[in-house]
Amino acid sequence: MPRKASLADALFRPRSVALIGASDEGRRHHAMAPLYLEKHGYKGRIIPVNPKRKKVYDHKCYDKVSDAPGPIDHALVMTPARTVPAVIQDCAKAKVRVATIFSANFAEAGSDGIRLQDEMMQIAKKGNVRIVGPNCMGVYCMDPPAIISPNRIMQIPKIEKGNIGVISQSGSLTGTFVSRGQHRGLAFSKIVSIGNECDVSVSEITEIMIDDPKTKIILMFLETIRNYKAFAAAARRAFSKHIPIVVYKIGRSEAAAEFTASHTGAIAGTDSAVDAFFKQHGIIRVRHFESLFEMTFLAMGRRPVKNKNIAVIASTGGGGGMVVDNLGVNGLSPTPLPKDAERRIFQAGGTFSNGPLIDVTLAGAYPENVKQILREAFNARNNGAVIMTPGSSAEFNPERTVTPLKEFLGHHKPFGAALIPEAADTARLMSSLKIPAFKSPESCADAMRGFLEWEAPKALPKRTSVDLSRISKTINHIEGSILDEKECQRIFKMLGIRQVKSVFCTTVSQALSKSKAIGFPLVVKVVSADIPHKTEAGGIELEIKSLSSLDAAIKRIKNNVHRASPTAKINGFLLQRMETGLAEILVGFRVDDIVGPTVVVSSGGIMAEIYNDAAVRLAPVTKKTALEMLQEVKGLAPVRGYRGLPKGDLEAVATIIHKLSQLAFLIDTITDAEINPVIIKKRGAVAVDGLIVKKIR
Repeated sequence: MPRKASLADALFRPRSVALIGASDEGRRHHAMAPLYLEKHGYKGRIIPVNPKRKKVYDHKCYDKVSDAPGPIDHALVMTPARTVPAVIQDCAKAKVRVATIFSANFAEAGSDGIRLQDEMMQIAKKGNVRIVGPNCMGVYCMDPPAIISPNRIMQIPKIEKGNIGVISQSGSLTGTFVSRGQHRGLAFSKIVSIGNECDVSVSEITEIMIDDPKTKIILMFLETIRNYKAFAAAARRAFSKHIPIVVYKIGRSEAAAEFTASHTGAIAGTDSAVDAFFKQHGIIRVRHFESLFEMTFLAMGRRPVKNKNIAVIASTGGGGGMVVDNLGVNGLSPTPLPKDAERRIFQAGGTFSNGPLIDVTLAGAYPENVKQILREAFNARNNGAVIMTPGSSAEFNPERTVTPLKEFLGHHKPFGAALIPEAADTARLMSSLKIPAFKSPESCADAMRGFLEWEAPKALPKRTSVDLSRISKTINHIEGSILDEKECQRIFKMLGIRQVKSVFCTTVSQALSKSKAIGFPLVVKVVSADIPHKTEAGGIELEIKSLSSLDAAIKRIKNNVHRASPTAKINGFLLQRMETGLAEILVGFRVDDIVGPTVVVSSGGIMAEIYNDAAVRLAPVTKKTALEMLQEVKGLAPVRGYRGLPKGDLEAVATIIHKLSQLAFLIDTITDAEINPVIIKKRGAVAVDGLIVKKIR
């Protein structure tokens, strides 16, 4: 297989490009690809391949790739899907290094397409042919020019050379990047439509772009993350090289219904886990597609800032109000100028209204006043970013309120202008100056939120002293895919997690006898791997205060379980001390399909799934990170000392979160685990109920 450097050469600097399926008839994609290569200045050999043609335009056409004189670095395959395996076989014979497959109807088309894609990849791997796609729009390199794509957007007269790299899992959106970039004055270095990503990956392309001195920022449109470990490594390396990665990922509204084995899956969901992944590895995420473009000059050349407050300076009250409102919705704090700055401006004869919106007013919208207010905002320590919101002056007199921003080029604080009027000429002017020109209050707020939430990659936690191999062996010896609560208690004990005092019994008589070791009042629970959620099945009884009540409770539980799940196997019953405390929380662990092991903290008990109030991180977590998670859960405000209420022992809870998260080192053994609830006390915290799901081998 080609080394990384030779893969980069074949992708972006090919000496020759074979266009398989090329023609010169009509306006079909097959006829466009050769034209685009020439139109945009490709200097290498263009080799059409089509057994039905002798020539395509002015180029000799070959029946097969292997008939053409070599070497051939890159092939663009535009033939029907069913023919592609044979085409790749011939590419291997011709020693083609990379084949970009425009053809669709592979894995995205169902089971038959999956089989066809697998067949193609077997041939490609055997023949050392790297595959981009399939179902993609190709590879675009601007310097040196090599537009290997049939995308009709390349009919544009000229494509500018720039420093923005783009990777898109959507083929059509590569054209959107080019189109909107042209209109906004943005220019690209390299663009890759990655398609089904069956071979050459997002991570590999990212690594190549990191090594490219012409690429200063990488924008991504993602539908999924196929190799989270490789992607994380690439993102961390990009951050170390001062190359921001900005991602727009779809899927924020996906239901988590498939995660039914535990409450944790229902709360965390994939998208929350993705957010945690991006934050952990130094990736900026935006929620609006427009924000990708606006983020270019906002993030390029900058590092994360600690101060999350924003100075919003406006010459339009309504427009500035919209920006302030949207910033607030995104959790950001518009901040007035400090009093000493206010005094200096007034003493110099300036005029403005100081508040969350720093309103220049119509009378103050002249360049010197605006410049002074901007200087004070950039010098102030009470904000970490600056937004200018001009009114009609942006359309007709940008020198008044927009062009003064030129003075602050290179400033460490992120800044830009939210253009409430269309102001297309001003937007292009700002792009030429490399100043962000936000097209709407919504995208302005989103871009600023994305930047200010950006953090340096976090250190990867290390293993604790817990004997994880012993835990793994213990779990593997347990039959079935779901551990019952007695088995869960054993695992939690091995992790060092404090648990409620319990005794196990298999009969009513045992229960009556062993109840003395617990004392009344107590709780009785069914022990069954077939009943993961005991409350729903009527498998738990609380506040048992006597032997007779215990006898009756066990009988009711048996009847309830048999009604709810007639085939469920009852292994016995747990008697537990009736614990009370200040609050209940859920602590869960799951191996997310996209980003790997995660840990979640939310309100606990039967209310866990009702409220969207959870903190999610990649696992494992340190105690420090666990404490941060506890601060994020709104429902835990009372135990944080809210309005004089007694504080709970959050240190003890953080210890439990940290210890449960160590299951991240056992992802070959466990897919899900949760403790629901953990009861928080004034002193200490105790695990009361548990669930563990084994990995199906």
